[in-house]
Amino acid sequence: MLSGPIGSGNAVIAGRDSKILQYLAGYNDKILAVEMEAGGLSQAHHDQPATEQRTQGWAVVRGISDEAGKDKDDDYHHAAARHAATVVRALLPYLLTSEI
Repeated sequence: MLSGPIGSGNAVIAGRDSKILQYLAGYNDKILAVEMEAGGLSQAHHDQPATEQRTQGWAVVRGISDEAGKDKDDDYHHAAARHAATVVRALLPYLLTSEI
């Protein structure tokens, strides 16, 4: 298992020679993966005003299922989903509040 930062954006990375990967490596050379869904979540959260009645915050748990490239397949989707669900289950006691 690897642990490290994950890059996020709104573009699909189709290969290891992607200009986006080069940019991210210039920004932080320790990025282990890139995902494209959490960027929209973070933007929506940023655009929504905070209120005193509502706790602000969000978290993203990802199961990495494939590598960027033309040979990618769906072989590890089930394992990635299971790993992400295991992490969410472990985090739930720390995230739930009496407001839910």
